Amino acid sequence: MKADSLKISNVFMNGGDIHYVLPHFQREYSWVKSNWETLLNDAFSIYEEYQPEKDIEHFLGSLVVINDGTINGVIPTFKVVDGQQRLTTISLLFCALRDIVQETHLSLAKKLQKMLVNADEDGNVHFKLLPTTKYGDQESYTKIISGEVITNTESNIPNAYLYFSKELKRKIDSYEVIPEQFFGVLSNCFQVVFINLSHDESPYKIFESLNAKGKSLSQADLVRNYIAMKLPTAQQAKLFTNQWEKIENLLQEKRTVGKSRLGELTAFIRHYLAMCSRVLCSEEHIYARFRDRLEKEFATIEAFNEEIATLRRFAEYYDKLLRPQNEQNKEIQEALLRLNTLEIQTAYPFLLTAYDAYDSKQINFDDLLDLFKVLENYMVRRYICGEPTNYLNKVFPTFWTDTTTEITNGLSFKDALRRVLLSKNYPPDRKVQQSIQTAKLYDNRNRQKLCLILETINRHLSKGTGGFGVLNSEPTIEHILPQTPSEDWKTLLGEKPEMLNCVIKLYITTYTTSVSSQFV
Repeated sequence: MKADSLKISNVFMNGGDIHYVLPHFQREYSWVKSNWETLLNDAFSIYEEYQPEKDIEHFLGSLVVINDGTINGVIPTFKVVDGQQRLTTISLLFCALRDIVQETHLSLAKKLQKMLVNADEDGNVHFKLLPTTKYGDQESYTKIISGEVITNTESNIPNAYLYFSKELKRKIDSYEVIPEQFFGVLSNCFQVVFINLSHDESPYKIFESLNAKGKSLSQADLVRNYIAMKLPTAQQAKLFTNQWEKIENLLQEKRTVGKSRLGELTAFIRHYLAMCSRVLCSEEHIYARFRDRLEKEFATIEAFNEEIATLRRFAEYYDKLLRPQNEQNKEIQEALLRLNTLEIQTAYPFLLTAYDAYDSKQINFDDLLDLFKVLENYMVRRYICGEPTNYLNKVFPTFWTDTTTEITNGLSFKDALRRVLLSKNYPPDRKVQQSIQTAKLYDNRNRQKLCLILETINRHLSKGTGGFGVLNSEPTIEHILPQTPSEDWKTLLGEKPEMLNCVIKLYITTYTTSVSSQFV
């Protein structure tokens, strides 16, 4: 490892040729307005003190790279391990300044252009920095540098460019900033610690220890970078295209899962690890557990690649758990929708294994449906009885192993499921009957659960009638019993247990007669 303090002008080779590549597994450009403001305000503050004959040092943090040799015979190429957010942002700042002074300061515009492109090269090598393709970052960046119009992109890169353009133009138009002097601040005062790693070193370990200024990485970001650093450059594109890109397209960190509010990819990795290890790790240790597992169990490149392929297959199952509409079988789809209404996310490690067992024909279709029904029964009973949900984090990671153990003892799949549930604080009939009389079911937060239960009761009571009522819109809560019952109400309904039973019956009656009917 070699570390040097470099001015930004030196990072971009003072206008000479250089090429920085962001590995496929780097996260998208994620800096936002608060990050841009901090960087630009730092530049404006230094500008007020700047003297060309005496540079002021302002460190932006570290830039960690791996030397990938040369491209086209002469251009030094580096793979960026850490620092891509700062490198991309500085480039966009240079580009905004270039476009503002294009007609008024031609000489300066040419200097800025040399900081952005390798003028004599074509294709990707034309650009000194090449972002990843994620969320359209690469296309947006190259179009901005080339002066082309950008349309319909998820990338945040155009927003950064527009912000810098607006703020710089305002300062330059009001004569608060002289362009040449501001360029001197950016190129000579801004500095980084340039860390050049050899291929023999463990870049992901160095990456873990960095605490550079910028937006913190999620556990999924750390996993992505670890994968990148474990693979030879030549193999990254293939694995990214065939496996990891598909995973991230299915499970996006911008969306969250359940009450944990973890990004989908982070939550998936956590549940996948729980399925494998039978222990649900803490949210802060997801990356560490993932890394340790792969280091121990998948040491060769071949085994490593196979495990990422397995991860992609389970990501497809996880997508169906989160979005049952992506499951083609209507019965499985309906069962998953019902389970998600009951907030079944804690059971995802178990359900991932079940999905894989069904896909590989270890269990049949009827077994899978039985599994869903038994699981729904368990969750409904626990909900009515007010059982704590944190207990389930310990139940479901070992649930499949416990079930297969019972099967080896001679039980059928369905009976094995029931036997295991009975050992996992399964609320018996008597407890459910007692709890329903005192349970506080009137709660807007649990409206969907309550409606699921009532609709199921409605269907059961309607058997043999030729049809049943179904909701044709979002459910609402109506007061059948006054929140503060009068003496007449109390006299009419009697003691509390009977009163509650009467209210439930009245609610069910109202529920089944106030919705549109659908005969089946």
